[in-house]
Formats: sequence, C-alpha cells, structure tokens
Amino acid sequence: MAQKYIGITLPFDGSQANGVFGQTIDTLAQVRSNFKNLMLTKKGERVMQPNLGTDLHLLLFEPRTSELVERARTAISDAVDTWLPFLELVDVQIADPGEAAPNKLSIYVKYRFRNNANVTDSLTIALGSQVVDIPSESQQSIINNKIRIDRRYRINRRK
Repeated sequence: MAQKYIGITLPFDGSQANGVFGQTIDTLAQVRSNFKNLMLTKKGERVMQPNLGTDLHLLLFEPRTSELVERARTAISDAVDTWLPFLELVDVQIADPGEAAPNKLSIYVKYRFRNNANVTDSLTIALGSQVVDIPSESQQSIINNKIRIDRRYRINRRK
C-alpha cells in the first residue's frame, strides 16, 4: 500500500528524495510545519491574506523585557487562535542571546491539540540575522557568471 502524504514541509530546499517539496505523512509533523510557517510569515507578506502571519520580526531590536515576552506571546496567541484554532498554547519563552547576538530572537513555543491534551509538541523559532556562509571559489565563479549573464540580458533588452 502506498503512503498517503498529507502536506509539505518547510523549507523548500531540494534535498528531499522526491524533489523540492518534503512531504509529511503524519498530522503532528504537518501541524509543526504549518505552525512554523505561520510564525515566520510576516503580516502583509501573503498575497490575498494580509492578516496571515505574525509581527514577531518587529520585536527583534526591542529590549528584552517582560513586556517583550508578553507582546510575543500575544502575537503568537492571536495568530494561533485565528489560523490554527485546533491548537492551544502551553508555554512561550524567549531566550536572551546576550551581547553576542543582540539582533537575534529565539522563541520556544509548546502547544497541544485542543481535542486531545495528551498530544503536545514544541518548537523553537529563530529570528534575526543568520550566519552567512562565504561561497567557495567554484560557487563564487557561478555567482559571477550569473551576474554577467543577467547584466547582458538587461543591456540587450534595452536596445
């Protein structure tokens, strides 16, 4: 019997055996993916659904206070109540990255299903600047060639 897939996972990275889209076969994995997608989507980013997402990114450069934790909890709670009403938040915590990473925000969220309190899950959402890998020589060569091709295309289109 063939497996039944119920959704796709994030990120779309092409490392999946069957293509770009990783697929989920159980509800808990799909809910986790949907939850992560909801938290990382900025309000106004989704076409035709401007209220989908959260404004967590606006909290990145705010001082780490109890008010910040409450604003994050409210943003997450409002989004979950609207878009994932079958979930109930159990805990929301914000990790203080300290002076080493003042523009990063790490939010730990624990949630459970409303109709089955025994099924809980948690995830950590990382917001802020990411470590950028310096491309290798071969990757840099590919990038430079793409830039040259792109410039030629734009120049030829103007003529």
